[in-house]
Parts: sequence; C-alpha cells; structure tokens
Amino acid sequence: MIIGAPLEIKKDEKKIAMTPDLVNTLTSLGHKVVVQKNFAKIAGFEDTDYKTNGAEIVNTAEEVYSQSDVIVKINPPLSDEYDLLKENQIIFAFFKYTDKNALMETVLEKKITTISYSEIVDSNGAYPIIEAGSEIVGRAIIRECSQVAQKYMGGAMLSGAIGVAPKKITIVGSGVVGKSVAKTAKAIGADVSVLDIDFDALKKVSEELGVKTYFASESNLYELLKDTDFLICAVKENPFEIPVITADMVAKMKKGRLIIDAGITSGNTVVETLDTVTTLSNPIYEKEGMLYFSAPDLASLAANAIAGVVSGILTRYIIPVVSNKDMIYAMMDCKELVSGVMTYNGKITNEKVAEIFNEEVYELSMLTGI
Repeated sequence: MIIGAPLEIKKDEKKIAMTPDLVNTLTSLGHKVVVQKNFAKIAGFEDTDYKTNGAEIVNTAEEVYSQSDVIVKINPPLSDEYDLLKENQIIFAFFKYTDKNALMETVLEKKITTISYSEIVDSNGAYPIIEAGSEIVGRAIIRECSQVAQKYMGGAMLSGAIGVAPKKITIVGSGVVGKSVAKTAKAIGADVSVLDIDFDALKKVSEELGVKTYFASESNLYELLKDTDFLICAVKENPFEIPVITADMVAKMKKGRLIIDAGITSGNTVVETLDTVTTLSNPIYEKEGMLYFSAPDLASLAANAIAGVVSGILTRYIIPVVSNKDMIYAMMDCKELVSGVMTYNGKITNEKVAEIFNEEVYELSMLTGI
C-alpha cells in the first residue's frame, strides 16, 4: 500500500505523526511512503532523514493525497484539503467530531475510514497515545515553569539552592498530566503539592512520588495558594462547569506568580480569572499582577518527543492496516483498532458520534465478529 504524510496546515501546529523510524518500518515491509517536502522540519526532522529511510519526497499535498491509500496526520483534514481526499481512503488523525460539518459530510460521502488516535483503547483499557502524550505534556509544563522563573522571577530556580528554599508548585488534578507534572517537579527538587477529589488517586500519587497530597477542598486551596509560586491546573473533566480556582483564591496568591491551566487545550479550564487565549510563540500574559500561561495545544511544546511517541505506538496499529487489503481483516488482526474507527464505508461507527449526529451507529462487530 501507499502511505502518505502531508504537511499540517493548521496554524501554529508543530506536531507530526510520521517519523523516519516509522517510514523505515513501513518501507522495510515493502510499502511505499510519500512525504510532503518540509512537513516535519518544525518538529526537528529533515527531508533527508525520510529519504534515507526510503520515503519519496514530493512538493505538494495534492501529490500526497492523490497517491496514498492511507494518510497519517495529526489534525483532521481542514476545509482546504477536503477536495483532495480520495474515495475509500483511510486516515489516521486526532479526529473529534462534535457537530454536523463539512468534514463529516465529505468523509461519509467518499466512504473514508477515519481512525482517531484519541479513541484507541488497548487490551488493558488504557488510551495509549493519549496517555503517553499527556506524560510528555506534564514534563514540558515544568520546563516552561523553569523558563518563566528565569525570565520573569529574576532567575529563580524551581529547585532552590543550598540555603534557598525551593519554589512551591501546586497541582490541581492527579491524572496523567498532573502526575507527570508532579513527578518532574519532584525530581528537580521543587516543593510539590497535589490536590484532587479522588482519594485513591491521591493515595497512588503519594505512594509513588512521595509528594504532599490534599483533598481539593475550598479551605485547602485557599491555604495552599497563599504561598504557591506555580499553580498548575490539570483537571481532565469538569462536569459541573464551575471554576475550581475562583477569583478570590487567585487574589490570595502573591503577585508575580504563574498560573497554567492545561485544560485550555480541551476546553476544561477551571481558573475563573483566565480570560485570554495566547499562542505558543507568545504564551504569557499579565493580569492584575499575576502571570498566566494560556496557550492551547501544550503538546506542541514538545513536538519532537510527541512525534516519537505517537509514531512509535501507531506502528502496531498501522501495520495491520497496510498489511491487509481489507480494513475488516485489519481489525480482526488487531482488535484494538476497532475502538479507534470513527467512520467506515460511509457509515458512523462510533457510538458517541452517532448520538451527536442523531444517527444510527453502524456496529463493526457485525462484520468483524469482535
């Protein structure tokens, strides 16, 4: 089969899903890989890296889409790419269908199979690509905190020094991102506190990392924020849509401290005073003496590492697809693929998406027996 990797055209996108290593794996199996010129330069890879591993470099997205049976991307195709999509193509990307839009109409009309990284569930019930990416995001957040300390806090160090107290980092949420932030901050010697409403999650963080843990109660937040230097919010879901960190709580913090709400990427922000979305090229803004890091897509802070993770995990899912001429046989060979398939042969196959569209879900089990 022919696998293609077009340039990502979403503004400020730095992530990619096709590394030279994945190209090498695919070409070694006898497949052809077509890569658009300079598509991965922003993530730290050169065209020569791809050519050396057997890829064909082409100049335009049109050339990639027209030749390829399978497309490997980070973002779903944007409107400028809809006309480039071929009938019965297979596309890997972070698909998130939320309303009836032109992309869905195009995908169904052209009977395109779309596979979303964020929906793939492994045999242990985990979301491997999402969880691995979140781990990297947590580490990147601490790197950004160090840079803020250098630039805005007079060259302060998160770890402190001999005779100098470490900086206090308060983390709200002990999911994958929050835990990764805590682990990285603890490793460099910062004073780390983690808050959550889940006792078992706090117990696990305490036992594994040895950091201080608290229930995310109003009184605990008020007390901790008085001395917090870096507030990191990593709340995965906020079903009640209420600010966990209120304006009154922020007012208790010392001026010049940093607030990062990682939920800005997924729409789960919990900081009431955060009111401006920035960009990764200029991520910090100041409001009433406080610093806010409010750029979405924090994963792009570590685009090279994200590429390695996504591409590495993707290998075990893309090989069955390209090795079978029929998608049904690919899913039978790799049962984990089924959870990631959002559309197939002009039909919606994901239950949540079908509900949003008020359509009947097409059960892949009827074809695969899975």
